[in-house]
Amino acid sequence: MKEKNMKKLYLFILTIALSIFVVSCSDIELSLDQTDYTDQIEALAESIDQAVPAVVNANFSLPIHEDYEIEYKFNDEMFTNEFIYESPFYDRDASLEYTIKRGKTELSFSSEFRHLSLESGYNATKIYLTLPVPLGQVGKEEYVQANVRVETRKNGVGIIEHETNAAQLRGRGNSTWFLSDKKPYRLRFDENTSILGMPKAKNYVLLAEYADKSLMRNVITQKMVSLMDNLPYSLEVRFVELYVNEDYRGVYVLTEHVEVHKNKFMIESIPGEVNTGYFFEMDQRFYDQNITPGWDWIVVRDIPYEIKEPDPDDLAFTSAHATYLKAYIESVENALIAKSNYNNLINLDNWIEHFIVHEYVKNVDVGWSSVFMYKEKDGPLQYGPLWDFDLAYGNADYIDYGPEGFYGMRQYKNRMFKLMMDILEVRLLYREAYNNFYFDVLPELLEMIPVLSESISEMAHRNFLKWDIMNSYVWPNPSEVLAQKTHAGQVQYVVSYMNLRAEWMLNEINNQAFYYGNFGD
Repeated sequence: MKEKNMKKLYLFILTIALSIFVVSCSDIELSLDQTDYTDQIEALAESIDQAVPAVVNANFSLPIHEDYEIEYKFNDEMFTNEFIYESPFYDRDASLEYTIKRGKTELSFSSEFRHLSLESGYNATKIYLTLPVPLGQVGKEEYVQANVRVETRKNGVGIIEHETNAAQLRGRGNSTWFLSDKKPYRLRFDENTSILGMPKAKNYVLLAEYADKSLMRNVITQKMVSLMDNLPYSLEVRFVELYVNEDYRGVYVLTEHVEVHKNKFMIESIPGEVNTGYFFEMDQRFYDQNITPGWDWIVVRDIPYEIKEPDPDDLAFTSAHATYLKAYIESVENALIAKSNYNNLINLDNWIEHFIVHEYVKNVDVGWSSVFMYKEKDGPLQYGPLWDFDLAYGNADYIDYGPEGFYGMRQYKNRMFKLMMDILEVRLLYREAYNNFYFDVLPELLEMIPVLSESISEMAHRNFLKWDIMNSYVWPNPSEVLAQKTHAGQVQYVVSYMNLRAEWMLNEINNQAFYYGNFGD
């Protein structure tokens, strides 16, 4: 038995020794390979360089070779056989670095490309809708069946990105619906669908941006929101050119429909429970309609809110939901008035950033409509997502639209904003947050705008050939907007407004009058 065990031990030791010997031989063989592979590696690098697209806005395959070790690197991230695209904040020049090694020869290279953002006009996206009726027969109430084809460029190559006949179209909007023949639309697919990298959902919106001659105000705002720390959700936006029944309709902004959705802005809302998630909108248009509050609408001290979630059409929804939400909003207002306990009822950081955006851009709707709010179960009251900024940035002649002067923190504008800013502690936090916004957010945003504007310049040219409005008054354009006769001039007006407004707010928010709650009333 002892002899048998010794044989086993001997075989085990022999096996280990042979393994070490084989590995050592391999290492010796590799170390003995002193061949200079420079020419072969440079030839391989040239083929890799040719495989890297000149324009990148999607994933692409990376060459591999069994005889060479190839290590790819981009933005400090390593890749093997596929480049994984992530959208930059705006278009920029970039380079893919790679190291190729064989034997003792190791060389490093880089391939240059233009890295496009998802919002870039250079994506050259066109949406073709074919309807069974003339576009003029499409209204706001009833959907019309639509065939949809989405064409775009993927890494510089034209493709059909999506095509289906399982979709519908209807009109949307309020003043924008009646403003011109270039109308906004709701596009709805029969099933959750992702187009152009946007979250899978049935509902999309096509914004006409008719009164916004820069075509960019809503896009700029959503990009701004994406840089903020305490705003819950920035909507995806894409510049597209729209064709309906083969008729060119101009530049539109394709974006998400504002809604609670598992793939987008998600809060759990259960109609059968009172203490659940709520999503609702402050909307003064309530007073233009013959509506009795207490079900899907509530009115708190003359401010109307429409409940979106829980779904008021759900059989499990009851008036108890309206009662609960109304009581909660009243408790928030009471706490703000008392300047006590409000931190337990609202997400103050969220409120501050929300109203920094509204105040900075002087949004006309800050106290009117499209002001969305939500509350998760047992959670604080919060604002978002932000929506509808085409009449901001000095583009509404019926308000004090200039870059100077406080706007939203008025009793007759946004009551919550006013109550919040009556509290010294909140004003000091607002001051700190605005200073951070000025120094950390605005520089990148202002760098983005000319790059994005340049990318849509050819699209904009075609748009204004179709809609010849540069020399015409479009409600509610101020005289300064009417004075700009080119798309580039319109964008420059927005940029100038942003710079002037930013400086004015920086000075005013950091002075004594603001500290004491004097907003120039």
